Amino acid sequence: MKIRHLVHSCLLVEVAGRRLMIDPGGFSAEGVRSLSADVLGAIDVVAITHQHPDHVDPELLTEILRASPGAVVIAEPETAEMLAGNDSDGGDDSAGDDAGDGDSAPVVTRDRLVPLPAGSSHEFPAVDGHEPLRIAAVGGRHAIIHPDIPRVGNSGLVISAGGGQRLGVTGDSLEPVQEFHGIDALAFAVVAPWSKMSETIDFLRAVRPRLALPVHDAVASEQGRAIYMRQSTQLAPEGTEVRDWPEPERVVELGSR
Repeated sequence: MKIRHLVHSCLLVEVAGRRLMIDPGGFSAEGVRSLSADVLGAIDVVAITHQHPDHVDPELLTEILRASPGAVVIAEPETAEMLAGNDSDGGDDSAGDDAGDGDSAPVVTRDRLVPLPAGSSHEFPAVDGHEPLRIAAVGGRHAIIHPDIPRVGNSGLVISAGGGQRLGVTGDSLEPVQEFHGIDALAFAVVAPWSKMSETIDFLRAVRPRLALPVHDAVASEQGRAIYMRQSTQLAPEGTEVRDWPEPERVVELGSR
């Protein structure tokens, strides 16, 4: 499994002969658009944890789907409805121009859209001799930003293929769901407007991933990010490695178990 960080919470994951893009939000547009045409034109799955614009940018998603006309979008259910807009039965267009709100053109037609609520999973058939790819959704709700702000859905992800390495993606939540406990690698929100450092450390200590990969970091300055990285690394539980993305490629590879 190869994992590339494309700014903030956007990841490009190569596993089981397939290529996934996770949470292509507004902060990640430059990173996504810097990909070669060969890479951007070979995306199999776009997975979206929740509807906030730093995790899904409709214009950027439209570009990705036009470049990869065979790509399927897996999304938290509220997000799926937003993206589908007024598309009731699918359509011929690969993507629309605006985010769906019930009165707008769809960003994603329903024939390319798989709503994935927490507690469910979707399996893609085996290709090129690889194991089938499985994407499971966990959690269910976004972290509390403020009591006056309604919570939206958030589907954390567990990505796996057969008995190989498993990758978890928290989205905007630090809920210590059982599926993240002891997971091989976990992309976690190292800094967020809805969290504090003690909550992040307690989360890592509760789930104890083998490898913790920092995301959701575009909300911090370079100097501020260094503080969050230092605290996460120094206070992580025994057995958990907090690893920053190596420059310049920002790629981490997971070997076989």
